[in-house]
Amino acid sequence: MQSTFFIFLFLLVNTTTGYRILAPTGKYNVTLTTGTLVDYTRNDSSAGKPTPRALMLSVFQPVTCASTVPVPYMPNQTAEYQGPFLQQAFNISADLTPLFLEARLAVCPDDLRDCSSQEGWPILLFSPGYGIPRLYYSDLASAIASEGFTVITIDHPSDANIITYPYGHAIYGTGPASPTPDEYTRYVYRVADAFFIIDQLGNATAIASLLPHRGPRRFKTDRVAMLGHSLGGAAAVVAAGQDPRIRGLSQPVLYVSEANATDPTWVAAWPQLKGPKLWIEVAKTTHESFSDASTLVQAAGMDTVVLAGLLGTIAPDEMGRILAAYTAAWMSVVFEGKVGELLLEGKEPERFPEAEIVTNSNF
Repeated sequence: MQSTFFIFLFLLVNTTTGYRILAPTGKYNVTLTTGTLVDYTRNDSSAGKPTPRALMLSVFQPVTCASTVPVPYMPNQTAEYQGPFLQQAFNISADLTPLFLEARLAVCPDDLRDCSSQEGWPILLFSPGYGIPRLYYSDLASAIASEGFTVITIDHPSDANIITYPYGHAIYGTGPASPTPDEYTRYVYRVADAFFIIDQLGNATAIASLLPHRGPRRFKTDRVAMLGHSLGGAAAVVAAGQDPRIRGLSQPVLYVSEANATDPTWVAAWPQLKGPKLWIEVAKTTHESFSDASTLVQAAGMDTVVLAGLLGTIAPDEMGRILAAYTAAWMSVVFEGKVGELLLEGKEPERFPEAEIVTNSNF
């Protein structure tokens, strides 16, 4: 299997000359804006000298437009770092850099004059897994946004292995490769990052800088939720328990995991969640299935079967549909108080056969 894996990677890096990830299939097209919010009240602990904490964000917003354009999946500097980083992390001999350099997202053009947009979308903050840049979740974020949400993905300084800012400046993660449970508790700054972003959503000056096409218009922050992958999911639950602006421990909480997940932190946290709660597991997945990794490999025209041990065997587009559909259905409960969602009650098993309810309570 190992020799086959290396042959696959060799073909990948020698035949990829540019590829486009399919546009999301939700109700809307999506715009993408990247930018920085700087918290001058906190310093970046990874900097050698006192430096205000600068959060790099991607903002995905639903619109209706006549056509889409391809944009780079990640900056070149980030892509050129990720290739060698993953080669070392997974003991891969081939060069993975082209996989990231050549990927393109399908989004609406910057000129929105021919697009139709609305106000008042619910806002979802997304926190990545430990050490992972926000960019690895761009296709997933786009899919969720296409269902009618403003999705903001977050890079956490000192944590993400690389953050590339406008004009090419980059910083690198300083944490251990595999943190212990005690070391994970050091990453509580993710929670403060979320609070700061919500503060800035109500700051007209900050929004005008982050989203120039929007201008100095605040966002309403009465419909904000947070989600995340792995450590990002834990940060979401903690943040929701501390800030009433985020739907919290007494509010609905949705777990989505690979099959037979036994993470002790998940099991321990479950009884503490006092509101409606639902745990879904998705068959044929691994921990890495909850990112864009499989989507990138498939979009590049390669066979994902060779990487089944790492990425799972579920079809990447199906995984995206599952996560977007369950997120949209769950948020209709959170924000609208909607009852009778058949998907959440397990009454549409034929819609996503891979997804199954593990347990629920107060639901």
